Amino acid sequence: MQIRRRYPGKSAPDIHARVDRVMEDVSRRYSLHYEKDGKALTGRVKKMGITGTYAVVEGEVTVDLSFPMLIPASLRKKVTEDIEEKLDQLFA
Repeated sequence: MQIRRRYPGKSAPDIHARVDRVMEDVSRRYSLHYEKDGKALTGRVKKMGITGTYAVVEGEVTVDLSFPMLIPASLRKKVTEDIEEKLDQLFA
């Protein structure tokens, strides 16, 4: 599943700083391991087959999520909706 949000007029470093906070929160909430690369403006969360990566470019962030079949659909939906909601409010 891919989530893409555009933030016209916002710089890549500014978007990355805010997305970093979102991913730190998500990783804590769902007990995921979080790694980030501030220079490349990317990051990754993972745990037992669950993987999520993000990349920031000027004015945009793309999050790719991958869940194994063993993860209940309700949890997949909850994680996805949580990330979408936080990205929608990134600059609110």
